[in-house]
Amino acid sequence: MDVRFKRDGMTLIVTIEGEIDHHTSSLLKEKIDSRFIMEPVKNMIIDLSGVTFMDSAGIGLIMGRMKRVSSVGGKLSIRNPKPEIIKMLKMSNIYNLLN
Repeated sequence: MDVRFKRDGMTLIVTIEGEIDHHTSSLLKEKIDSRFIMEPVKNMIIDLSGVTFMDSAGIGLIMGRMKRVSSVGGKLSIRNPKPEIIKMLKMSNIYNLLN
């Protein structure tokens, strides 16, 4: 699991590569939240193009970041999820909330 950050105006772009599961989600959460707090941003884009696997811990990670971003009046969006990730997002009923 690897995570990279890029700032674009008032948006933090988070690019995740690898698997998001119960082993990696807490570390991802800490890294993303600390970067979101350090950067003077309002919105977040999570780029999932490099995510090869995601389970319910990934859904929890996304929901938590959505809550954090909305608490400062911002928006969260998901970029480039693979078809199997889209399927999971749709099954969990959060896909339409994100896009």
